[in-house]
Amino acid sequence: MVLILLTTACQVEPAADTPRWAGPGAAPLTPAGASAAPTVASPKASPADCPDPRPAPRSASSLDPTAASYLGRDGDDIATAVDVSNSCELVVGGRITGLTGGTTTTLGRGGAGAVVRLDGAGRRVLGITRLAGAVEDLEVRRDGGEIAVATDRGVWLLDARAGTARWQRGKSASRVAVGAAGTVAALSGTTVTVYDLKGATLATILPQGRTVSDVAVDDRSGLVFVSGFRQVQSGPCVPVQIAYVHAYDRRGKMRWRAYDHPADRLGDLCADSRADRVAMGRDGKLYLAGETAGGNSIFARSAADATRPAPNVVIDKFTQASNTSNAHYTYLARLDPASGRHLAGQVVISRIDSKGDKGNTIKPYAITADESGRVYAGGVSAYQIAERSRITLGGRRLAPYAGGDAWVLVLSADLRRRTSWVVFTDGGSGAVRGVAASSGVAAAVAKVDKGPFHRTRAVQSDAGGGYLAVWPGLP
Repeated sequence: MVLILLTTACQVEPAADTPRWAGPGAAPLTPAGASAAPTVASPKASPADCPDPRPAPRSASSLDPTAASYLGRDGDDIATAVDVSNSCELVVGGRITGLTGGTTTTLGRGGAGAVVRLDGAGRRVLGITRLAGAVEDLEVRRDGGEIAVATDRGVWLLDARAGTARWQRGKSASRVAVGAAGTVAALSGTTVTVYDLKGATLATILPQGRTVSDVAVDDRSGLVFVSGFRQVQSGPCVPVQIAYVHAYDRRGKMRWRAYDHPADRLGDLCADSRADRVAMGRDGKLYLAGETAGGNSIFARSAADATRPAPNVVIDKFTQASNTSNAHYTYLARLDPASGRHLAGQVVISRIDSKGDKGNTIKPYAITADESGRVYAGGVSAYQIAERSRITLGGRRLAPYAGGDAWVLVLSADLRRRTSWVVFTDGGSGAVRGVAASSGVAAAVAKVDKGPFHRTRAVQSDAGGGYLAVWPGLP
């Protein structure tokens, strides 16, 4: 692979760039140009409802969770998503059997699918809502608190306490997002369906010739975001996967695109790339978690123009795309949701210290940001992340790497400092599937492939396939 070094340590390089507009002569988007954004006034959490934020840990390899617990008693169980409600409760989704606590509600025929509500410290189960099938994803509406849920039996919009269903649509959904004013986007296969707050269909989006990985919604700009990749069989790189992020209005008209460069303009950027996750942060910005197979990737370039360098931030060797071979590593980016402007980015890679710090695989499965713009990401890492042997949770050092670390990374808003980079695998293996951070609460959920994981003040005493860790948010 050709090594491209774009930045000096701890510096944002070029000015941020704006992606090309979708159509010939198209102008920059004015918010909600095609469909007026709905507005709904809703109650907010009062300060008394939320935990007090705590200062950042002294070391990025140290974290003091308020709770950490297995969820579900079956090896097939999994916790897939987590969010923070308007009243600072945790809302967790997945396939979770055997968990008890609070009030149990069954919607439809019920089943192993569950939406679990816990207090903001993660120490008490407040309620469990049973759904047929498995909960693949969920998001809490910022205004109003309704919970959009994707299951293999369709997409649901539940009330804020997950006690009743406002509506249910479709036959299956793998990803879901809800805007502050109630616009819902659900992914089924390669089709994205957009609904309003009452469940009426607004648009159907089918990106031609592309794999679709995720969706996000920003009701302020009136846009729905779709991410994934396309497989290309022409040009200098054959074959190659090219990441993309598209923005559509609520009528399904494309407004901007990021990455998705023409194959004949890639030059030597021949490493496969994918935009795995896309999400709106609590700071109002759009966040991307992607992966690439090798260092010579389009993520080294502007989302708008493959001939220009990306505004990437380098901290140390774990944020440099060097000595990677064909390892799959993570790329995180911040975009302006209204225009698609590429504001900042960072490579995240693990390294094998016994092999000359050779790059190793680290994949992302979740991303978000808190109100201050601090970035939270998670996934699974091969041996090993920075300071892996020194990681302590709750004051206790974890067992060594045992194959597949479930990691969480927290970055300062300027991406120049790691506030936390830890794993929850304590001699076991698995992957973080969801992260959330808001109002003094931070949390991650995971799939347990093999125990043990770190536990403290657990809501479930025995092992299971799902996992939840909760820790104080930052001021």
